[in-house]
Amino acid sequence: MTESNEAGSAADGSALRPRAHLLAIDDDETNLALLSSVLAAYQLTTFSGPHAALAALREGLLPDLIVCDVTMPGMTGFELHAQLRELPPLRSVPFIYLTALDRSADMRTGMGLGADDYLTKPYAPAELRAAVESRLARASTLRVDAAAEWRVTSLGGLDVKVGERRLAWESRRAAVLFLLLLSAARDGGVPHSLVRSELWWHAPSGNQLHALTSRLRKALGDAASIVSDGDTVRLTGADVVVWDAPSFERAAAEALSSRAVAAIEGALAIYRGTFLPGADGPWAERTRTHLEGVALQLLEAAVEASEGAARERAERRLEAFLDE
Repeated sequence: MTESNEAGSAADGSALRPRAHLLAIDDDETNLALLSSVLAAYQLTTFSGPHAALAALREGLLPDLIVCDVTMPGMTGFELHAQLRELPPLRSVPFIYLTALDRSADMRTGMGLGADDYLTKPYAPAELRAAVESRLARASTLRVDAAAEWRVTSLGGLDVKVGERRLAWESRRAAVLFLLLLSAARDGGVPHSLVRSELWWHAPSGNQLHALTSRLRKALGDAASIVSDGDTVRLTGADVVVWDAPSFERAAAEALSSRAVAAIEGALAIYRGTFLPGADGPWAERTRTHLEGVALQLLEAAVEASEGAARERAERRLEAFLDE
């Protein structure tokens, strides 16, 4: 890690307002040196490897913006970006890809992971500076919006956060009801009959759905509302949602269409485990089976698209998945 472009002092001796802190990640030292020159107006921290950058960010390094290459040894920029999205303090930090990969499939992968911009090398210094300036201008607004943003993790476990507030679940089935309603939020309410058939293998007693809805309301508190309207129930108030399961499906569809290694690895980085482990019911089981099937297709595609040592690693990863 190297740091440059520290903020100085005003001519009259008064302290200057601290300049924005940028982080640049690229395995080519020449590219990092060029970035230090192009972005001289900012405080800049550079890393020549993604693993070192990820470790520092996990330990609390909090830049105002990140510029990242894609093709790097040991971990792609796509994989790094996917892991950074799991760190709450970094979710509103603007992320710009700066890479030689100029295929549409690669660009879609990067933007699908939530990138703010995707610039290709060789680049015009003025273009990069303009992109950085515009993204920094939006950063404060994005952080305000993030306070009301829902972050839903359902692959490999269950975690639901509104801003920095984590919801607590007394009932796993109440969480399944929440996700079922969330999946249908744009379609309006879900009929009571459908809720009963999707959440229970056998028809529940008359008051079980009412009791479950009450538990869900308790878990949500004032963050969102459950509205019963005649024979339907619907979720309101969860307007800005980032949910890993639909994000994985979208990224997987693009990756399987393009068959690009970077796109495949980017999609696999989102899949952190089985959907809602331990959850019961037809909908949870059907969704779990479907997403496992998508992950399997990606792992098989990774084998087909790789060569040499990379193919051997992909084959071992596929075997491990099949043995689980």
